[in-house]
Formats: sequence, C-alpha cells, structure tokens
Amino acid sequence: MKYSKIIVNPKKANSDAAKATLMELGPSYVVSFVHSLYVTARGVMHLYSLWAASNMDKIYIGPEGDYREAHLEVARTNILFVAYLFYDMIHILHQYPKLGGGDTMAHHMLFAFCSVINGTFGIMPFQFGWLIVGEMSTIFLNWRWFLLKSGRDSGVLLENVNTMFAASFFLTRIVMYTAGIVHLYIFSMSELKSLSSPEVSGVPLSALGITCGCMLLGWLLNLYWGSKILRKVARGRTNVTVKSTEPVAAKAGKKNRRSKRE
Repeated sequence: MKYSKIIVNPKKANSDAAKATLMELGPSYVVSFVHSLYVTARGVMHLYSLWAASNMDKIYIGPEGDYREAHLEVARTNILFVAYLFYDMIHILHQYPKLGGGDTMAHHMLFAFCSVINGTFGIMPFQFGWLIVGEMSTIFLNWRWFLLKSGRDSGVLLENVNTMFAASFFLTRIVMYTAGIVHLYIFSMSELKSLSSPEVSGVPLSALGITCGCMLLGWLLNLYWGSKILRKVARGRTNVTVKSTEPVAAKAGKKNRRSKRE
C-alpha cells in the first residue's frame, strides 16, 4: 500500500479559517459597523444641540421648553440604541465567546439598564450624547476586524486604522467621558438631586442611584480597556524598535569581527 505525503500550506489554512470566520461572524460586525456610524453622528448632533442649554435642560427632558425638539431627538436615538444592545447581547450569548467576553456583556447590560431608566423618566439627555459618541471607536474596531479577516493583516492601512481606533477611544471614552462625569457630579449636583422630585421627573432615588452608578462603572470599565490598549501600543512600539535596531546591531557585529581578523 502506498501512502501519499500531504503537504499543508499554513498560509492557505489560515486564509481559509479567516474566510470561514468572516462568513460566520461578518453579518454581526456589519450591523455593529452601521449602527456605530449612525449613533456616533447622532451623538455629535445631540451634543451640539444641547451644548448651550442650562444644566437642568442638560439632565431633564421636560414637557415643554426651548430644547423640546432636541430632547425628542435624544429619545429617538435612545430607543434605537437600547434595541441594538439587546440584539447584540443575544448574538454575543449565541456565539460566546467569539463576539465578546464577560466585560462586553457587562458593558452592554450596564448601558441597556441606564437607557431603559433614562428613557422612561426622561433624564440625562446631554449625558447620553457624550456616552453614545463613544461608539466612534467601534467604527475603527470593526474596520480592523474586517481587514484582518480579509487577509490584510499588515500594511499602512491597518496601522492607520489601529491608530484611529486608539485615538478615538481615548478621545471619546476617556477624555470626553471623564469631562462628562466631572460636569455631572461636580457642576450639576443640585440639578441632579432635584430629579427625584415629583415636580421634575419623579424618578425613584434607587433608579437614579443605579443609573448614576452604572455611568461610573462604565467609566471604570473604559479606563480598564484603555489600559489594555496602552499596553498593546507599548508592546507594538517595542517590537518595532527591536526590529529596527537588529540590522544596526548585526552590522556593528560584522565590523567588530572584521577588525579582530585584521
């Protein structure tokens, strides 16, 4: 009996695996990409329309007022956002852990809970703006995934996308989020306390405490993710530095050997 030797091309095997992953998980990433584009644009619009509003108009959607239309636009975006969160959580559980781990599920549950409370009692419209703008980083994260799964795992385009992901993450989820937390808990504390009054929103103190606590937890989660991104960036720069110095070291070694021979 003759046995034929099977030679497997590792590059082709990796390519086939990437294509299979692209077909299996690609639709979910497409939905996420489109959603992040849309809600980021809406978030920028909400921040712009409520930027000059009073602190009370920034945290409460009243039955009337100069910012009524802007408040209603926030409510529409909130409905879309919470619907997407529930959809994505089902996908994550179904494909677990391919689409995300426990930290992603915790992030989704926190903000879905906040969206339900805030939408029910008409609170935190301006805060919703700087929260939802954080989806900007998701645009580049999804773009990066498609590049990797389509075989473009190196090159200038991938490097630029990685840079844009890190930059947008720190701009929106660290800098802007931190500024929003400071504005809410330091400069809007009196208005925040008044939300539970029946004359204002009537939101129960327990629900208000939960949504404020969730925003703080989300901030801490973003800091945790940010530290992971920083470590990856630092490792990448270290690898580039090592690779760039290797030829120089090799040349220096050759010169030393030649001088010894002479």
